[in-house]
Amino acid sequence: MKNLLELQKEFEITTSLEQRKLKGQFFTPPEIAHFMAGLFSLPIRKTFRLLDPGAGIGALSSAFCDRVSQLRTGRRLEIHLFESDEGLLPSLRRSMEHSKQHLAAAGHSLFYSIHEGKDFIIDAAAEVFGEPSLFSQKGALGEFDGVIMNPPYFKLNKDSEYARVMKELVHGQPNIYAFFLAAAAQLLRPGGEMVAITPRSFCNGLYFRDFRRSFFDRMSLDRIHLFESRTGNFRDVLQESLITVSHRGEQKVSVTVSSSNGPAFTRPATRELPSQVILDRSSVDQVVRIPASTEDSQIMATVESWPHHFEDLGLRVSTGPVVSFRATQFLLDEANGNTTAPLISIYSVRPFKTVWPNPNKKHPAALQVCPASMRLLLPTRNYVLLRRFSAKEEPRRLTASCFLKSDQERPYVALENHLNYVYHAERELTVNETYGLAALFNSALLDRYFRTISGNTQVNATELRTMNFPDLKTLASIGKDIQPLLDCANSTKIERIVLKKLGVGDLVESHLIDGMLV
Repeated sequence: MKNLLELQKEFEITTSLEQRKLKGQFFTPPEIAHFMAGLFSLPIRKTFRLLDPGAGIGALSSAFCDRVSQLRTGRRLEIHLFESDEGLLPSLRRSMEHSKQHLAAAGHSLFYSIHEGKDFIIDAAAEVFGEPSLFSQKGALGEFDGVIMNPPYFKLNKDSEYARVMKELVHGQPNIYAFFLAAAAQLLRPGGEMVAITPRSFCNGLYFRDFRRSFFDRMSLDRIHLFESRTGNFRDVLQESLITVSHRGEQKVSVTVSSSNGPAFTRPATRELPSQVILDRSSVDQVVRIPASTEDSQIMATVESWPHHFEDLGLRVSTGPVVSFRATQFLLDEANGNTTAPLISIYSVRPFKTVWPNPNKKHPAALQVCPASMRLLLPTRNYVLLRRFSAKEEPRRLTASCFLKSDQERPYVALENHLNYVYHAERELTVNETYGLAALFNSALLDRYFRTISGNTQVNATELRTMNFPDLKTLASIGKDIQPLLDCANSTKIERIVLKKLGVGDLVESHLIDGMLV
């Protein structure tokens, strides 16, 4: 009998990465599967019903069976598995038959049902949300004691059948994995437990807000496990992954946060935090914040003690209006007088400095200025430009440059939609304010804070609007003091100025300067 790792490799050899990505297939490594199976804290009843809604080749269910096999008294385990990819079914059947034999040898029994070719959302979970289902009667699946899952991961069109079934949770461009979490939560009995590995993107952002409200109205978040490396476990997933343990019922007073580096789970670093620190129920957004260390908790408290929100200061943030493939008729290789505007892309944004013409020679340098293109142009003013995307293992999530009116003779500028731009709603930002805002965004302090509230490689304007900020007078003072240091590129001195002006304590400063910069 081939082991799970061999079955995974066998399937990966016969299917391309692109095929697997289209279906959202990212298999669970065996060591993670066994770690997840060990996270169930509820007593495993004499008869235990388990749901595996995105079974793949059965890695998670097999790991749970291994855990049950170690119990001294006999258990009757009933597992319902969903897998819509027919190519995976032979391997799934083999792994479950192996588990059945293994459990029988240990004095237990396994009854499993593979819902072959059935889609968990369309065919099974739809009935929970009042939609017709292929199952003949309401509640045909019944309630489950536990759910273990590594759901598929891909974005959905708002007009897709999945979005129609889950219409209460759809906003913007939803992702299928959130639907799996929401539907499985509905199928748990009171007190039933769910262990899931997913991207971290559900923790914040407008697209997942309705999901968070629905999910946490029913579920208590009990544990979060973080992976310190984004590439060590799922090489092909751009977002950070995490494991959550939750149960159907009222929120507990504390949440366990643990972390591991690489595939070793023997002694993960673990800490208990008040649930209100992790899940902000005071806000309509219900953002999940995850400070991975004591220092991170102090950084979070520091930033959230600042007295203002973004818009309170008159600040606004928007996304660049130029979508290149939709504006091809206006794109130019070089600028030519006032009939063209500089085209600023993500490649132009460096810490504090906007590099133009664009250093990427393959990229257009300018946009034609004409009546038809005016909707894509901005008046030349002082702006802070922020990259909306960071590379997978880039050390900084936030990168901000200064775009200064004094550096440009042309009346208009064009910004690509891979950028966010910050400006003042009622007047122009001063030069000092522009540099001060850029210094704050480029600081290790704000970068580390941002990582506690977001696991996404994308920096959304919505997240910036909801953050706390110091006053503009303080930011202008920072901007004035750092400008003489920019030419010598002394990032440590700049960091110390930012932290001193913001009144950050010595312990946090030591963590940021020594732990992240030097």
